[in-house]
Amino acid sequence: MRQILTRGHKLVMAVDPGNVTGWVLFHPVVDTDQLTGLGIVPVAWGEDTQQDFCDLLWRRKTARLAAERPDLVVIEDFTPRHNTTWQPAAVEVTGVCRWLMDGDPHRFFTQRVSDATAYGTPAKINPYRQAPHDVGRGGAGHAVMALRHAVFWTNTRWAPEEMR
Repeated sequence: MRQILTRGHKLVMAVDPGNVTGWVLFHPVVDTDQLTGLGIVPVAWGEDTQQDFCDLLWRRKTARLAAERPDLVVIEDFTPRHNTTWQPAAVEVTGVCRWLMDGDPHRFFTQRVSDATAYGTPAKINPYRQAPHDVGRGGAGHAVMALRHAVFWTNTRWAPEEMR
């Protein structure tokens, strides 16, 4: 695991890649209601087909307003295996996300699914699954996995400007 710590106000996209890709666009924030004191403010979320998600990334990368372009991507690490369950869609989505961040290792973070799942307990993610955010409500669970990656990254790799 890389020891890069990101500071300050960011627009971050957390991604669960695959044929159906779950994603959460959010700002990490100081949140005293959270046990760790750090939380997220979801801006948008979704579960899209691989092509629709890649189209979304293209629109974000070419957005006129810099404030609409993600500062970094947090994505589930997917390692292709030689078995019948291997899906190239996850590899392709990961490649497009890396392209979105221009291959900059300080703007592209991968996480193991086991780390995000262990850290993103229901107690930590349920506040974001309720109104007004409703992240993942009515979806197939891919946006919820992206939410777990968002919460894990915020609490392990991000620090507000005022923290030293």
